[in-house]
Amino acid sequence: MNIEHKVALITGGGTGLGRVVSESLGQRGATVWVNFNRSAQDAEETAEAIRQSGGTAFVVEADVSQSADVTRMFDTIAQRSGGVDILIANAGTTVFKEFDDLEGVSEKDWDDVFDVNVKGTWLTARAAAAQMKHRGQGRIVTVSSVAGLKAQGSSLPYCASKASVIHMTRVLAKALAPHILVNSVAPGLLDTRWSRGHSPTTIKSFMDSSPLHRIPTLADVTQQVLTLVETDSMTGQVVIVDAGVTL
Repeated sequence: MNIEHKVALITGGGTGLGRVVSESLGQRGATVWVNFNRSAQDAEETAEAIRQSGGTAFVVEADVSQSADVTRMFDTIAQRSGGVDILIANAGTTVFKEFDDLEGVSEKDWDDVFDVNVKGTWLTARAAAAQMKHRGQGRIVTVSSVAGLKAQGSSLPYCASKASVIHMTRVLAKALAPHILVNSVAPGLLDTRWSRGHSPTTIKSFMDSSPLHRIPTLADVTQQVLTLVETDSMTGQVVIVDAGVTL
């Protein structure tokens, strides 16, 4: 897919990886919709950065875990831009709990993580697919994690939620082929506000276990997201960007 003149929605698009992806899509000529739930100022700053670079960007508020919010968001995009060609399902949340602290994970912790990471991905993918079918093609890229592939990460519910996202990606790829391609990027530990919830020991351990002796950058992951948007020959795949840790 040629990104230029396409309409892209990035959930959680105002911060961290979402911001870098939003700006990169804008630089390639896409009309970018930056979604936020709580980070209004960050979303506005991201959209303005795209505009300052000569691109087109809008901000849209929605809690992706709420069906009514998702419907309203996609209706807004359809009215202003005609519909979505590209969805980057990036919105996510976590809690920081040791794996063996089973009692420390509350029911609310579990529901909060799954509502955003899994239900939110499902609701936005379903709404995007409806518009993409009408437009004749589309690309969906989910942001999962190496935590969905092995027992490492911020918490048990986070790992379980990202494993769900990975398998959802594969099922959606089968359901939506051949005109809508669905793939996932699975980052390792990244330098974001989330990773700063880990202890310095955890971060050092990650870097020591990497054959490259570093953690991936947001630019590293964004490059793979763009590749998955542009591809015409990959679907149902999970691209790991973790500086080799899963080796």
